[in-house]
Amino acid sequence: MATLYAEGDAARPQSNSVTDPAKGPQLRVLITWALLSVTMIVINLNLITMMRFGDPDDALRLLQVRDLLAGQSWFDVHQYRIAAPEGVAMHWSRLVDVPIAGMILLLRPLLGTAMAETATVIIVPLLTLLCAMTLLGRLAARWFNDEVVALSGLMIGLSPAVLCQFTPMRIDHHGWQIVLALTALSGLHARNARQGGIVIGLSLAALLAISIEGLPLTALFLGICALRGLRAPQSRFDWFAASAGTLALGSAAIFLGTRGTYDLVTHCDAISPVHLALLGWVATGAAVLHFAAPRTLVGQLGALGVMGLGAAAIMFGVAPECRGGAFVMLDPLVKRYWYDSVAEGMPFWHTAAPMAAAIAAGPLVGLYGVYRLWREAGDARTRLLWLDHMLLLAGAWLIGLAVARASATALVFAAVPAAALIMRGVYHLRSVPILPRLGGYAIVISLLAPGLPVVVAMSAAAPLMAKASSGHLEKSVGGVTLGSLGISKCRYDVAGRALNQLPAVDIFAPLDIGPDLIVKSHDRVIATGHHRGAAGMHDVIAAFMASPDEAHALIRKRHASLVAVCPDIYEPSVYAARAPQGLMADLLRDRPPVWLQPVDIAPGSHIKFWRVVN
Repeated sequence: MATLYAEGDAARPQSNSVTDPAKGPQLRVLITWALLSVTMIVINLNLITMMRFGDPDDALRLLQVRDLLAGQSWFDVHQYRIAAPEGVAMHWSRLVDVPIAGMILLLRPLLGTAMAETATVIIVPLLTLLCAMTLLGRLAARWFNDEVVALSGLMIGLSPAVLCQFTPMRIDHHGWQIVLALTALSGLHARNARQGGIVIGLSLAALLAISIEGLPLTALFLGICALRGLRAPQSRFDWFAASAGTLALGSAAIFLGTRGTYDLVTHCDAISPVHLALLGWVATGAAVLHFAAPRTLVGQLGALGVMGLGAAAIMFGVAPECRGGAFVMLDPLVKRYWYDSVAEGMPFWHTAAPMAAAIAAGPLVGLYGVYRLWREAGDARTRLLWLDHMLLLAGAWLIGLAVARASATALVFAAVPAAALIMRGVYHLRSVPILPRLGGYAIVISLLAPGLPVVVAMSAAAPLMAKASSGHLEKSVGGVTLGSLGISKCRYDVAGRALNQLPAVDIFAPLDIGPDLIVKSHDRVIATGHHRGAAGMHDVIAAFMASPDEAHALIRKRHASLVAVCPDIYEPSVYAARAPQGLMADLLRDRPPVWLQPVDIAPGSHIKFWRVVN
């Protein structure tokens, strides 16, 4: 058994039998999950009752599922209520739609459509959370006692960057990405190379189908599997062959099962035929290494090098446009005012200070923990296993530093070794005097929640910051008050009910509120924050920052009948601040141009509407 504990230490955690229903890890995991779930439901109850999504992607995901259940083709992922009539081809996978659609179909006969949808957007994220906690619990139970098992699951609840992906109404794909990454980690800990490789390959195939952002993590897993072959030539690269082969076959099967032959164009933002060719090349090379592995280390490294060069040639020779990533071809205006403003897609220092601290420091606790496990392992096989875990965690941490939303993977990879390290400290503190014990517990809390000290420091500095700003907590540019990052007063449910009493029209609205408007009403919008609809995104941003006359031409070009703005969110204030004489600034000052007529369509919604008149 791997241990962080000295031989003979009475506090050393021993793994309990998972078959013991009273003390087994499953019960600990279930209790922790239930407490977290109830807490999140209570905290989000107001948003749940209003069916108000915390992220526009979640609203649009529900709309995609509705369209699927209403008869839209399984292979057609266009959203036809954006930039109608052509619509926008979404880069999302139907895999994520399956549990949402299945739950709605299961509950609809019992609750009706509306209540079935509400129950589904609560249940699905929480079941996803249970999957993640179960995977962590099973991994922890293999090495440690029930206290470490429980703390490993609780680490999710103490990490906002992870927990936010499992909150009620968070039905988009990010939670499933975490679950699939943990499933692949479980495969890496398997005792059997063939079984472990198959688990890794299938998990990564589903992960890539859901989001191409999993490609660096996929390369990391395959690299570690190849390293196992280099360390043990007698294994004939069995880990690498099993994982790469299953990944290639699984990706092809998922592609055909979810995309068919409907869309064979090369995309940089989703698995495409060029990616399947790349994975097939790697799988072929891995099979050659398995059946005819060079006997020397130089030969093995040469073979792996040829494999890597060939993969790069396939990717960038066939799809050179993908060299800079999925967003390199974005319109400059869209990139500046949309993509560069999405903090979760930027390096960690673009996020709020507490979140940045958690992203940067959180995995380091696990890294030190897994380092101790590696150093103190009792046998060579276990030592190498923890070394692989350490390399995987270090790589995932670097990926998370570069792309903030990917940091959740590193944090869950760190959970088990971090929990073991922290419990070691707790066991030690039980035997020390009270004052040092209190100081020790403060350190433990800081390790559990690295962002907490930053929150405390910012709270302490808040009075000084307020004084420095002369008490003005709101900024104003050109007479326009900048939007808040707090909870908006806009009620899309109220607006939707009112809009549904009128004929369906095209609404010209800021990007962030588009999904909420169309999921609550039968209307259409020009664009949302989804890069495949970049032409509509450009027109929306340009119009709101343009002079009234220029904006009128863009709005008429898009055949919009209404303009809608939620005045207390951040996006409108950005346009107004950057273009104080533009259309948005005039609308926020209640000085619309003559071709916009204010209409009180939805009293009580806090959303402003104007009708376009000629």
